[in-house]
Amino acid sequence: MTVKKSIGIVATHCFGGPVNNLKTLFRVSASYPLLRGVEQSMNKVLCLVAALTLALTSFSCQKIEARMEIKQANEAYQREDYSTALEHYLKAKQIDPSFPELDRMIGYSQIGLYVPDDKTPQNEARADAAIAQLSAYLQKKPDDRIARDALINMYLNANRTSQAIDYFRNYLTEHPADLEAVKSIATLYAKQGNFNESLNWYEKITLLDAKNPESFYIFGVVCYEKVAKNPPADVNEKRTIIERGKGALQHAIDLKPDYFESMAYLNLLWRQQALTETDPLKAQEDIAQADAIRNRAVEIIKAKKAASAAKKS
Repeated sequence: MTVKKSIGIVATHCFGGPVNNLKTLFRVSASYPLLRGVEQSMNKVLCLVAALTLALTSFSCQKIEARMEIKQANEAYQREDYSTALEHYLKAKQIDPSFPELDRMIGYSQIGLYVPDDKTPQNEARADAAIAQLSAYLQKKPDDRIARDALINMYLNANRTSQAIDYFRNYLTEHPADLEAVKSIATLYAKQGNFNESLNWYEKITLLDAKNPESFYIFGVVCYEKVAKNPPADVNEKRTIIERGKGALQHAIDLKPDYFESMAYLNLLWRQQALTETDPLKAQEDIAQADAIRNRAVEIIKAKKAASAAKKS
């Protein structure tokens, strides 16, 4: 649209019809101060419109160019050509960093290139980059559990258990009731060999998931694993762990009376307790208690098998 044509449109609106030529318009404008300088004003407006149009065109071209790079990256990723995928994802991010999924896909590509147990600086740099990209993405989309699992697996594959624990502990400050995050911390501390912290977090699971018998069962199993395979030197400490485990397993049975798996481990903890007794009679009582619980578990298993066979016949 030219300036002259624009002025003509303005005149049409102002005077109720078209003005035949610009001379007429400017003669009229002398009598209407409001129209003085309209050509100059329209020039400024049209310059601004042109600048905005160019900016939008450039912005649109950037979007298209970035999408083309992402398309090529996705195709390479599907072929498991992670190096090519990473190259295109990085180009896309350089062109237009506004695409929210780029951090995630760059992180995934770095994971694809990472080789477990390879401690070369280049491979460690891939782990660092994957962790940084996925962490940035999860800051924006903390509920993406698939991305979170990928990040945790990266931590574990790179033997960075402490960093994984720190991540979940920070996450729990804003999501204190996230049961899966608490389970992850308990598991990570167990992997790290920190039994006391692990047990504390397994106990937190029973508090968050108090109606689930399996939570108490797992807590009891962890207690048994500790006293049976790596017992503390202090007998009193061992007995404390046994009592905590017995209490959890019994609670699981209270919630689910036919929970024979829980009975099996409760039986084993009673036998562990017998090993700590200094009084032979007390030890015999512990064994008798263990036998009774074991026999009850065996009865339940037999009854379940009979019921299953009856349904098939």
